[in-house]
Amino acid sequence: MYIKIYKKLNNFNLDIEFSTDTKLLAIIGKSGSGKTTILRCIAGFDKCEGSIKFDKEWINLPPQKRDFGIVFQNYALFNNMNVFKNLLFAKNDKNRAKYLMELMEIEHLQKRYPYELSGGEAQRVALARSMMNEPKVLLLDEPFSALNYELKQKLYNEIEIIKEKFHTQIILISHDVSEVYRLADEVIEIDEGKIINKFKPDKVPIGKLIEKKENEIIVECEGKVYRVRV
Repeated sequence: MYIKIYKKLNNFNLDIEFSTDTKLLAIIGKSGSGKTTILRCIAGFDKCEGSIKFDKEWINLPPQKRDFGIVFQNYALFNNMNVFKNLLFAKNDKNRAKYLMELMEIEHLQKRYPYELSGGEAQRVALARSMMNEPKVLLLDEPFSALNYELKQKLYNEIEIIKEKFHTQIILISHDVSEVYRLADEVIEIDEGKIINKFKPDKVPIGKLIEKKENEIIVECEGKVYRVRV
């Protein structure tokens, strides 16, 4: 899997080659560094040049021809459809929808409408819907940033289930150090549309490693201490 994209107008020039053991790539960087631009180029929402190659070359394909799922911070569910119909809108496959609802423990929500869901429930529905087409790539644009600690932990479990159960490459945009440590197999840091560092999660420099235990890493970042299960 390989991504080489550039946009002449804003000096955006990025070259990523995925390691064979990378199931989830986290992209970090300060605000305005180009993180979301990467996802928009992969999805085909922004026009760019270069190469985007997963199962085939994507660079000239329209968004509807690209095999991806995407989850945003604001969920993007249809308020006039219940949970079950939101999933079926992505793909009219009732068995697939029931399987994903069971896997993500949202079967009891299937008749509810998005406005009747909590933030965590809505995000789990959005995640299930993104997997309806068994996408080659799952794009996550800071999808958990508005959730509290407990809800985040539940959603992290869902991501780990996807990593285990599906042959889907995941690309996560995040500014949360605990999220990166918990989920990522590989991390890149970008600035002004260029890669400035590449790491394995326990080497990420955005947090100071205080202590590493058998099942937990304790990290300090911007004056806050995070305890991260590993």
